[in-house]
This record gives sequence, structure tokens and C-alpha cells, in this order.
Amino acid sequence: MANPNAQAKSTGSTESSPKITPKIDTELATYRSQYPILAETTYMNSNSMGAMPARAREAIGSYFDRWQHEGVEAWGPWQSFINETADTVARLLGGLPGHTTLNQNVAFFQAQVASALDLSGPKNKVVSEALMFPNVLYVWDGFCRQAGGELHLVPSDDGINVPTERILAAIDERTALVTVSHAIYVSGALLDIHAICKRAHEVGALVMVDVYQTLGTVPIDVQSWDADIVVGGSHKWLCGGPGTCFMYVRPDIAPQLSPAITGWMAHADPFAFAPAPIELSDGPWRFMGGTPSVPAYYVAREAYRNLDEITIPRIRAHNLALSQTVIARADEAGLTVHSPRSDDARAGFVAIEFPGSEAASKTLIAEHYKHDWRPACGVRVGPHFYSTEAEVHRFMDRVVQLAKRE
Repeated sequence: MANPNAQAKSTGSTESSPKITPKIDTELATYRSQYPILAETTYMNSNSMGAMPARAREAIGSYFDRWQHEGVEAWGPWQSFINETADTVARLLGGLPGHTTLNQNVAFFQAQVASALDLSGPKNKVVSEALMFPNVLYVWDGFCRQAGGELHLVPSDDGINVPTERILAAIDERTALVTVSHAIYVSGALLDIHAICKRAHEVGALVMVDVYQTLGTVPIDVQSWDADIVVGGSHKWLCGGPGTCFMYVRPDIAPQLSPAITGWMAHADPFAFAPAPIELSDGPWRFMGGTPSVPAYYVAREAYRNLDEITIPRIRAHNLALSQTVIARADEAGLTVHSPRSDDARAGFVAIEFPGSEAASKTLIAEHYKHDWRPACGVRVGPHFYSTEAEVHRFMDRVVQLAKRE
């Protein structure tokens, strides 16, 4: 049984982005017909896997058509297409065109940046946070062990937030790089990225920000942040499916990075097939690896269209209003909110915890209530621009029913 006296947890961390007033946007429901799964399920899982746009099938067909009719000559148009897709991501990030690279996953980009660092001297410290998605920490733990660096994980007291001031205190003259997530994946707590970048640059350190948990539902301006490197992917809020990740590198930083983890597409003239050592491209393709996952990029590019059209601030206002409904329903039922309560401190999902939440999650999934569950987090509820207030209440009705059974 849920504890009626359970206190909702909160965090004091805030994000210094423009204030957005929560507002349920009923006009966004017109997009629902473009996402077939919404007709079959109660979909609250966009924080983990965004709904597939129906046009994704047509997009992948365009890839097959080009391959079928042009064969190997398709590489010319594909290179232009990759650049166009990357620039669309840059626009969503508030970044400059011509400085974003695509690849298959964030782990590759984290490892690639690691391979461009020299941790053999006194500046050998990498700062991250203890609640970082493990995928990233696997890379940096292994790299620091091999390269003789120190991985410093800033701890959390409550499992919800890693205080920004604690991260700032960990950044010192020995720090080579800070790698953090814009939002903590188990709670949605936002970090103050601008403050982290400012402190890191004071000591000559780079900052790499993972926006996988936020891009598509939280407005981002990488130029305002003054972030050096920003990575993320398409299968969450961007609704672009797996296989498409991106890395934006600040124009003045890119030429300073020469990654050892690379591939033929990163060569200044890849089709020259020149022997090693590689001559890296002067542009964003210097951060490419081997043969790119072109079919996935076709799907992702199509998925970006609606977000580009709606605009992320509009999506944010709608998401915040629906998230407030989730929090209010959880409070009413005495469930624990494992996310920040302040709108400006929270990403696009709300985590709800109660005894038996994992079992309840399995029941919800079996009944086509789409969401996800994470250890030390509970049920994560992620409404998106295509979600309605009625859908949120329907989902929460069932969550409350299952919580009361325990």
C-alpha cells in the first residue's frame, strides 16, 4: 500500500533558461494521427523511446530508392543529406550550422573525445556526476584507468540531484574535462550548465554536455551555455528512433581535438583511401568514424520536422502543464515524487515511486500503458507534445489503482 504520508522529494538545482509558463496546448492534438502507436496505447514513454512518426516508413523508403537507383554513386547525395540532418540538430540546439556530426551512439562520441585528451600530465582529472547514465561512466572509467587519469564523481545526497555548487567545487586546476548530463536520468533534475561551463573555462577545462534526456522538450542554447561539446541522440524526445546520435563541437575548439578513435569518413578526402596516418577533415566530419548509419539518419531527419515546426518552447509549455498534473495526482494519492517540483529545475518527465512499483510497471506494460521503470527511481512518466490531459489522467488513474493494491 502506498504511504499516504510520503513526502515528495525535491531538489534545489535550477536551470538558467528563460521562464516558460505551463500551458496545455490542445491544438497539438492535431499531430496525434501522425503517430500510430497513440491509437493503440496510453503513451507516456517519450522520455525513453519517442513515438514513431508514420512518415518514418516513407523516409526509409526514400533511402532504399536512392540506393536502388544510384548504387555506390549515392554517397555523394548521402554526404549532403548527412550535413543537412546535422544542421537541423544544430538548429534545435541553438548551435551554428556546419559544426555537428552524426554517428550511431553517444558512447562512441564520449570515447572519441576521451581519445583526443592527454591525461599523462598534471591536468589529468575528469569530473562527472555520480548519477550520470552508466553508459557514459563505463567509457570514462575505462579510459582513465588506461590513461592514468582520475575520474572524480560528484556525489548525490538524495538520489535526485547533484548540486551544481558541488560540481563547481570539484572543478580545479587539475581538471581536463567535465562531462555531465543536462538532466539526471533517474529524476529529470536539471543542472546549471552555464555555471558549470563558466567555472570549467576559468581553469582551462573543456565541458561535454549530454542532452539525450532533454533535447526535444527543454529549450537549449549551446551558445548561451558556452558549452564546448554537446552530445545526444534521437530515440527519446526527438522521436527519431535508434541509430542516430550527434555531437556539436564549438567552432574554435574543434581544430584542437585530434581523436585517436576515428575512421575513414573522418579523413579530409575519404575516397582517396590514403594510407595511415589519417589526415583529419577540417570540418565536422573530423569527428566521424567508419561507414555511417545512413538509413537511421533518414528516419531521424523525418522525425525532426514536427519538432522544428512546433518549436521546443511551445512543447516545453505543454509538457510542464501535463507534468504538473502528474505531480498533483501523485501527491493526492500519497505517492513519492522522485523528481524536482520546480518547473525550471525539471526535465520532461516525472518519476513516481511507491512500494511495488516494479511489479506495477510490468502490469502497466502488459495493459499497453507505455512508460518505463528504473531502479532507485520508480515509474517514469514522460508526456510529450502529442500527449493530452485526458491521456495523462487515464495513465495516472491506473497507476494509483495499482499502488493502492500494495
